[in-house]
Amino acid sequence: MLTYDLDKRGSTPLYDYLYQCIRQDIISGRLQAGERLPSKRTLAQHLSVGIITVANAYAQLAVEGYITSREKKGLLRRGCQQLPRAPQGCSSDATGGSGA
Repeated sequence: MLTYDLDKRGSTPLYDYLYQCIRQDIISGRLQAGERLPSKRTLAQHLSVGIITVANAYAQLAVEGYITSREKKGLLRRGCQQLPRAPQGCSSDATGGSGA
């Protein structure tokens, strides 16, 4: 499960800090291509934040092309070749992970 220390966000809006944390996990490879992200409700409960906070973070990631939504599969981390400006060291043959 994705876990972040939300107390370190300072004055950054909560949804933006969460977006930045997840984006960094994607860029660093912690989240593998094709890996399912937790549902909005599950992540919100886990982090003790509102569903709208998670929804806004996920929406920004989707707009920027880091995640995609698939019917009946949920939100998935996109493959490296599909990422905007794929980061160095990101293997284009990554096919999925076992979970975070």
